[in-house]
Amino acid sequence: MNNKKFLIISLLLVFLTIGGISATDNLSDVQSVDSHLGVANAGVDNGSNILADTNEDSSKSINVTVNYQYKSDNGNITPSINVSENDNKKVNIISKNYSKNSNSYMVKVNGTEVLKNLNVSVSAPGYISQWKLVTLDETNNLANVVFDLKATKSYQLGRDVTYQADKLLNFKNADKVLAITTAGVPKLDGKTSENAIDGILNYAKNYISYGRGNILMLRQTATDPIDFCFVVKKGKTLKAAIFLNGSTKCSYLGTISEYMNRTQWNKLVKTVGGENAFSFASLANGWYDGVTFDVLQEAAFHGHICEGTLGGYTITKALFQYYPPIQETGVGNQSPGDITSYKILGVPGDSANDAVLFFLDATSGKRSYIGFNTTSTGAKSNMIAFIRWNDKTNNGTIVVMEYDSKKNKALFEKETGIKGNGSLEQLKYNTWWINRIYKNPASLVNVLIEKDNLRPEQYYYLIGTADNVTLPNGTVIEACNSHGLDYNYIKGLNLPNATRANNVGTKANLTYSDFKNIGEEAATKAKSIFEKSLNVTIYKDMPNFLVLTSAGYVLLNEQSTEGCWDGLFDVLGSRLSRTTLLPVHKATWTPLWFNFVLKQNDGSLMSLYMRYNPDGSWYIGEYNGGQVNNINMSTLNNSALSAAISKNAYPDGNYFSIQSLTNAWSGEPYFDQVMSFLFHNHACPGVQPGFFITDYIQKNFNKTSTQSSYTYIANEQYCKDDSLEYILDVSPGLGNYLVQKLTTDEYKGVDDLDEEGILIIWDSKNNIGQAVSINFKWPTYDLSNYATSEAKRAAQIQAFIDLYKGQENSIVKTNPIVSHSDSRWITQDQYNMLTSGGNGSSLAYLRNLPDLSRNQVLAIANANRNNNSGNMNNNSANVNHNSNANSRVNGGSASNGGSSNTGSGVDTSSASSFGDSFSVGLEPVSAASTGSDSNSKASPKAYEINKTGAAISNNDPNYPFYLAVVLVMLLAVFAGVIYSKSRNNNEE
Repeated sequence: MNNKKFLIISLLLVFLTIGGISATDNLSDVQSVDSHLGVANAGVDNGSNILADTNEDSSKSINVTVNYQYKSDNGNITPSINVSENDNKKVNIISKNYSKNSNSYMVKVNGTEVLKNLNVSVSAPGYISQWKLVTLDETNNLANVVFDLKATKSYQLGRDVTYQADKLLNFKNADKVLAITTAGVPKLDGKTSENAIDGILNYAKNYISYGRGNILMLRQTATDPIDFCFVVKKGKTLKAAIFLNGSTKCSYLGTISEYMNRTQWNKLVKTVGGENAFSFASLANGWYDGVTFDVLQEAAFHGHICEGTLGGYTITKALFQYYPPIQETGVGNQSPGDITSYKILGVPGDSANDAVLFFLDATSGKRSYIGFNTTSTGAKSNMIAFIRWNDKTNNGTIVVMEYDSKKNKALFEKETGIKGNGSLEQLKYNTWWINRIYKNPASLVNVLIEKDNLRPEQYYYLIGTADNVTLPNGTVIEACNSHGLDYNYIKGLNLPNATRANNVGTKANLTYSDFKNIGEEAATKAKSIFEKSLNVTIYKDMPNFLVLTSAGYVLLNEQSTEGCWDGLFDVLGSRLSRTTLLPVHKATWTPLWFNFVLKQNDGSLMSLYMRYNPDGSWYIGEYNGGQVNNINMSTLNNSALSAAISKNAYPDGNYFSIQSLTNAWSGEPYFDQVMSFLFHNHACPGVQPGFFITDYIQKNFNKTSTQSSYTYIANEQYCKDDSLEYILDVSPGLGNYLVQKLTTDEYKGVDDLDEEGILIIWDSKNNIGQAVSINFKWPTYDLSNYATSEAKRAAQIQAFIDLYKGQENSIVKTNPIVSHSDSRWITQDQYNMLTSGGNGSSLAYLRNLPDLSRNQVLAIANANRNNNSGNMNNNSANVNHNSNANSRVNGGSASNGGSSNTGSGVDTSSASSFGDSFSVGLEPVSAASTGSDSNSKASPKAYEINKTGAAISNNDPNYPFYLAVVLVMLLAVFAGVIYSKSRNNNEE
């Protein structure tokens, strides 16, 4: 909430308190406020009763009627009702009883004998909270109050668009229904749009739910449009209704099946854009083909299903079989949440990168991924290297795998008779992959290198180290930049061959109902334990009751566990879209657990931990004879108490994730912050600079057209890289997020600014870009009131949450600063050099580039284009054939799929790949292509566009010519002009 809004609300409440609004009748309306403020006390679900230890003689009664804007929500959403006296002192609620017939709650409160005027507030998920002043009747101490709650704009959007989709698609007569949406992080009227998801779920509660795995949230940025795609399956047909840019008017109604013909595909592309077309179609067809939810969820994070997405999943399965994870053994400077079993080396631009990071929870922000363009070393974009490193023994195993795209496509053509690289062919290829994954996954993967006894100097050469590392034996590994997937180096290591395991998991046959029952059982146990331990009744839809869980990410006996979410919702009303259910990103092999937290009025965070075991039994955490323990700041500030709770009640090693996320949730962060914390799998101050950096980038380097895109190269690698990825919509699999970890000496700038990374804003139309170094200066704090590192960390997290809202925080002495420096306009070749590590340091390379104007660089690019036009024309039909070199572009008519694409459907202007990439766009229609769902072929979606061409070097035979062109253009066009720019143009 901004400061202006906060001030208005505060003044309004003061005005009420001093009697500025009179109550000549029993009721008087008061200005409503946004529902995200939350209410600490509880309402009650149908027929339940909450008792308090009070004196019945002084009780008063209020009959509260709550009418929702959408009538079907009446009786289905439990409102939270709070009562206070005129001095804002809370009044204890003795009981709340719901009458279904009158749709009202009889609320009994205790107060003083002279109590007459009360402030009553009502809130509900998806609705705007309201306050009203109530005057009690002197005769019977009874008051009647009616609230007509209005839905938030995003909730209205979700409800209304789902209603329209139902009218068009007839959910009731469908076999299955799927919803895909960008709602969540994108903003509507300046607010995140998660309420729209609640609107979908509440309208279509009989058809769509989180636990059914048939609502997918595409990762997008705050500035992206809010789009919806509803799909119904009926028999063998798939029909879609698509709504774009926050409109309730349908943009596209028709087939989305892989069996559509060219004419139908072109209609879809023209209507919704190439990016949306393949995103929606690939997800819908993967869902139709029965791909498991874990793959669908990762594909929604990545943006679509493609060969790379499926290849990464298959590689992960092979890794688990041959080199399963060891117990997490990270030590040293890692925080508890940063410990992972694998380090990953990749070449960004292949979708497989996103898949392995997602399934292994080995994210860049946990320093577990290194990736930039190392193809000059023999690496290929479809290769992934894994290091299973043990920090205690300082020894590891290194494995390099690939999915063989050429071999697999040849096999696909042989088995199906389908040829071509169009979008429709890619959809069919996805189906072929999906069927093969669950039958013979090993046939799709090649293991290239398997070596054991990797030594520390080799390990740090590959992953880099910002500072010197001293080993237990006294050996010092000097700070060095990362070298990533240096294939020739890895291949040349003189190490013994590693020995494979054969860890084949046995898949169970649990159903959706079985997993739903597990969630219901967990929730029911939790309700009973809280009532027994705290004498508190937990009711449905409580805003101050939180569930954290690994369900939805972890596998139970090789099966995905999202069905548990529906069981939790049925009992507790807990949902991600309400931020009362937080699924924590965990590696698939870790335990299935649930943690329940009640936030009390005094700020206590009463927590209960339980784990579901594969044999059907339960473990319930306990410390000092109690199953419910306070894990708020007071506990964190007592290191002995916090450590004892962690050891005894949380034996699975996830106390850090749970307590950090719980304390952050208590501070009411915005939805985009919550999603970043969850992706990172814990909350910490290190995640939060990513919020401010993203804001700075979007405000100062906003993409001006669908032909501009971001690429980010991380120089200093830590937790903020995960939030940057999530809310800036960049990732290794999209080819627009790279990691070249540099030494501290490299990235430390002047004035205590860290040069965190290089941002490139690429103009694919003109084939030039602007590269800048993004700088961050940490805020300073007064942490003198906190005795432990855990408490200090939690205090800093809350300070960042407040700063992100524009609110003051008492511990903050100086605010964070984001700025940029080293701004350079660059050519395609310079882009390639930057993304290839800049001959050892991309940052040093950027600093040493000539400081030319945009027009100068554009002239060079045009000269290069004219010189190479013949070659480009001759070869244009051969570029962009691999679906896995990605770079997403915003907007409905993205440069990889707009109406300007003709002929072969290949858009060479936006082709930018380390390897090859296919392009999504309009496709040529043959005479045989007609208007039915025939077995015509089509092509997928290129979020995945990367920069083609090898990086230029002084060993390149064309290097003298390149220099000549540069010098001629500079002398002929810009002679005598001197340009200079300060390296540190700091802007808060």
